[in-house]
Amino acid sequence: MNIDQLVKDLTVEEKCSLLTGKDAWNTMNIDRLDIPSVFMADGPHGLRKVTDSSSVSQAAETAVCYPSLVTLASSFDPSLAKMMGQAIASEYRANGVNLILGPGVNLKRHPYCGRNFEYFSEDPLVTIKMATAFIEGAKKEKVGVCLKHFALNSQEDYRMTNSSIADDRAKYELYYRSFQELVKLEPDMVMCAYNKVDGVYASENINLLKEVLRDEFGFKGVIVSDWSAVNDRTNALIASLDLEMPGCMYGVNTLIKGYKAGKVSIDEINASVKRILELVNKFKDQEIKKVDLDKNHQKAALIAEGSMVLLKNKDNMLPLSEKDKVLVIGDMADIVRYQGGGSSHISAYKVDSIKDILTKHKLVYYTKGYDSGSDEVNSEYLDDIKNLAPNYDKIVIVCGLTDDYESEGYDRNHLSIPANQEYIINQVYNLNQNIILVLQIGSPIVIPSYHNVKAILNCYLGGEALGIALDRVLFGAVNPSGRLAETFPLKHNDISSDKFFNTGNNNTFYQESIYLGYRYYASANVEVRYPFGYGLSYTHFEYSNMLISKSKLLKETDKLTVSVDVTNNGPMDGLEVVLLFFEAKNPAMPRPKRELIDFSKVMIKNGETKTISFKVNIETFKYYHPELKQFTTDDGVYNLQICKNARDILTEKVIDINRGLEHVDSVWNHLESYHPIKGLSFSNDDYKLLVNQELSHQHVKHTRPFTINNNLEDISDTRIGKFMSKKLYDMAMAENSEQSPQELKMFMAGLKQMPLRALALISDGKLRVNLTKAIIAAANRKYFKAIKYYFRKD
Repeated sequence: MNIDQLVKDLTVEEKCSLLTGKDAWNTMNIDRLDIPSVFMADGPHGLRKVTDSSSVSQAAETAVCYPSLVTLASSFDPSLAKMMGQAIASEYRANGVNLILGPGVNLKRHPYCGRNFEYFSEDPLVTIKMATAFIEGAKKEKVGVCLKHFALNSQEDYRMTNSSIADDRAKYELYYRSFQELVKLEPDMVMCAYNKVDGVYASENINLLKEVLRDEFGFKGVIVSDWSAVNDRTNALIASLDLEMPGCMYGVNTLIKGYKAGKVSIDEINASVKRILELVNKFKDQEIKKVDLDKNHQKAALIAEGSMVLLKNKDNMLPLSEKDKVLVIGDMADIVRYQGGGSSHISAYKVDSIKDILTKHKLVYYTKGYDSGSDEVNSEYLDDIKNLAPNYDKIVIVCGLTDDYESEGYDRNHLSIPANQEYIINQVYNLNQNIILVLQIGSPIVIPSYHNVKAILNCYLGGEALGIALDRVLFGAVNPSGRLAETFPLKHNDISSDKFFNTGNNNTFYQESIYLGYRYYASANVEVRYPFGYGLSYTHFEYSNMLISKSKLLKETDKLTVSVDVTNNGPMDGLEVVLLFFEAKNPAMPRPKRELIDFSKVMIKNGETKTISFKVNIETFKYYHPELKQFTTDDGVYNLQICKNARDILTEKVIDINRGLEHVDSVWNHLESYHPIKGLSFSNDDYKLLVNQELSHQHVKHTRPFTINNNLEDISDTRIGKFMSKKLYDMAMAENSEQSPQELKMFMAGLKQMPLRALALISDGKLRVNLTKAIIAAANRKYFKAIKYYFRKD
């Protein structure tokens, strides 16, 4: 494909059509110039290829559902991430799909975020290492990837209207960092977020997309909008957003008008067209390869079993023995929650029911216990438990967050599991204390009745093969080796972002700044239920003989090696995750008390000792200096810490960095509420200095004049708003009557909160953009203008 010649041969109209999708999942094809489409599909944890590519939300083709990214991250095993990336990509190739819309590499700011299951971790390094392996696996199958969602997309409620406002250190040290590192792998696409960043929609944010992502980070591929994220197509192109999805003639016509009006130049159009053509050229000859879904199902099981986190194991309740008489309780053992809700939802190839797999054992019996579609206690199920529980050696209660508790499209508002599940746990405790909890969750919870159970195994969302994987771990065929890639707090108001998360429909201030997750808990000495990196094993590991190759780094090129011996003292073989953190002692710039440097997962046989090594250099200790506008490392003393988790240090060594450099003063040096030694209170006055603006307008009440960026909630007090709300609600209920409660809840949240322009673009043609303009004109009492828009085509 001669791209330069094609750019010359294409008309302006054809160029503009290439910069907006053909439909919901394909780029535009230009047959007269033999330019084919590129086909993309959702897929952070499996192929979601809809049966009708003109639709965003139609049923999808059957595919293997792999563990969600939160689960994969808990493996701390890049080899499993690579296996998963390649397996998913193999199904894409088999189905003629060119590009995976994933992985999601946003950080987890708060457990309430409904989409946390689609993201790896609260830590950027874990995200980078696991996503790197996933991308490398996909590339082995010659399938493209799309990093998402850039940037500061940390909540689902009001995700299309809120503005994320963070200081530069938080951006560069945390929320931008995974994107900055992963674009070095040359992903084919980066997807912009729905939200605004610093008051400007991400889709048209010149600083975010052009100055940071392209100029600073060096990304040369296609920037694609999240579906219906584009506010103004012309401004988005100026910001270097190449592709608007899903396809719509309104976007094409807006670009053509923008060009004719001189708002956008032909050079800007051509630059984006070239990037689209380079993408097309890369995948135009992609061959379809057959795939064995049964083999991929077994891979999904391997990933799930390598990701389970043993949180508690008092009295060695696990592993189970074939001689144990076991009662399994819980509707979620039968109706397994193996994936999250929303755009990543897979039509699974085959689901291994936990109930069906476990009850194949001779001495395992099942009773329902509770209804997963309700929070109410069922007295009949409770009577069964009272009759059965005293007669068994051990009780396995399968519980967790049901589908409607967390999903794309809306956020959680508490950390509890359904009340009927917690009630059952407490009732069982009065009958039999040998309780094992098996959790199916997408993000942290307050562990129910923690002191009333002897063992807890966290499966997260384990994919379609969860039943097989759980069986292997429960009965000891597999030794659990997962670690938490996020912190489990004791209560919600212990979370650093709790007061600042999801504060309304407008400005969201990231006031906790760099103190995210374990960085905060360690710095503020806040007790947690389970720290980042926590996880137990059926065997016992001992650490010794930590060594460093040198104790001083005196010039920029100096490096050192850290090593530690790990011995498996038995009684069985096991995988161990070795974590290396650092702590800056008396830092010149405020720093979190503990930051992860690296990790390694290694198999150590019973009785064996292995030496694990890490490389460290000056850059290891860097932070972002907002006045210098670059990363830097201060001279000083640093502790290198081999840790069991972010809380528990096993052994440490001191090093000294001394290049004779002076610390450059920063506003950070004068903000007492952001110094760990002063107590981390994150005052409003200090944060104003960090972001250089007043902390206001978190939630706004919209009044006339309305625009198509307003939603049905905003215009609900107007006559047309009330009429349209009821009309669209009735249409939605009629067309989605067969959807699950979770799907309806997600849809109704979107209907209420989604800007009308986005609602039109995602409506599969049922609601024209100009019709939304007519609605808004009527809401503004501009009735003649409303009539004009009503009859105007998009």
